[in-house]
Amino acid sequence: MSTENNIYEHPGLNEIEKASQSWLAAIIHSSDDAIISKTLDGIINSWNEGAQRIFGYTAEEMIGTPILRLIPEDRQDEEPAILERLKRGERVDHFDTRRVAKDGRVLDVSLSISPIRDQQGCIIGASKIARNITDQKKAREMAELNERLARSNHELEQFAYIASHDLQEPLRKIHIFSELLEEGLAQEPDISKLNGYLDKIKSASNRMSKLIKDVLDYSRLSRVDQSVTNVDLNMAVKDVLHEFELAVVEKKAVIDVGILPVVRGISPQFHQLFRNLIGNALKFSRQDPRIQVLADGHHIIVKDNGIGFPQEFAGKIFDIFQRLNSQDVYNGSGIGLALCKKIVENHGGTIRAQSEPGKGSTFHIFLPG
Repeated sequence: MSTENNIYEHPGLNEIEKASQSWLAAIIHSSDDAIISKTLDGIINSWNEGAQRIFGYTAEEMIGTPILRLIPEDRQDEEPAILERLKRGERVDHFDTRRVAKDGRVLDVSLSISPIRDQQGCIIGASKIARNITDQKKAREMAELNERLARSNHELEQFAYIASHDLQEPLRKIHIFSELLEEGLAQEPDISKLNGYLDKIKSASNRMSKLIKDVLDYSRLSRVDQSVTNVDLNMAVKDVLHEFELAVVEKKAVIDVGILPVVRGISPQFHQLFRNLIGNALKFSRQDPRIQVLADGHHIIVKDNGIGFPQEFAGKIFDIFQRLNSQDVYNGSGIGLALCKKIVENHGGTIRAQSEPGKGSTFHIFLPG
């Protein structure tokens, strides 16, 4: 091939390269995202207009300075970890964090960072795309707040029903039997009858006290100031079984517990969860109760051979103050399973029930992995 042909070919390749570079420069220039490059020491060596719009600094102010300038004090350890990943040739995709603008505002950003290689394939730096997601995050938080408010309003409606119905029922009994007691004392007293009135009053007051306690327990589950730790569910169930030792002996119950996971959560709430589920399994049994507490990863199963219930009520049983059985046969407030549902949802999980009359019930709890 002649020298003239070689001279003719190279300008064509150069034009393609120049056009590609121009397109790339135009994309970087017009991007709403911050597009930044830095060395493996974290020193900024390019800064587009998107970065200036988001963070407020000009290219002259930022090029040659450490990227740490943008990172809040409490997140300074992120940068060394990111640089180590880049040096290994790894990408960092959609890493949500916070960065500081020139005017001091703390912004929520999503970062995507890729290693930059030279012609020999050696990693010589990194390119970073930072997207300001502050408004999107606020919108998500507002949507979550609205959802929580909607749930709270629903719970308030339920509490209003409770105040007008469930709490009124023991109050009416106390009022009626107090009047009968008063009338009986005004006449020739029949001690056995008066003692019967007193028993009715005490029973109604105890039921009312239990209702109020359960309502308070339910309301406390909305508090966000409880500490989140690693919770060993094996220990939680073990502690609960100690509480039921007498009931287990009296009912001749057999309780099998498999190996359960360690989860992130609020320890007292998990104790309350198993206390309600195991307590229900013992209460709603006829004879020789058999209870199993098993796990498949973060899927927890509590199974019993109790009286069961029709499957069409599987959703209703988790509503507050909903009862499927007569108070005279199985006492209780009707809050236990509502507490269970709220505890599981507090931990980002779900709970559902399977049952059949006379064939026991199985509760499935799905917790985040």
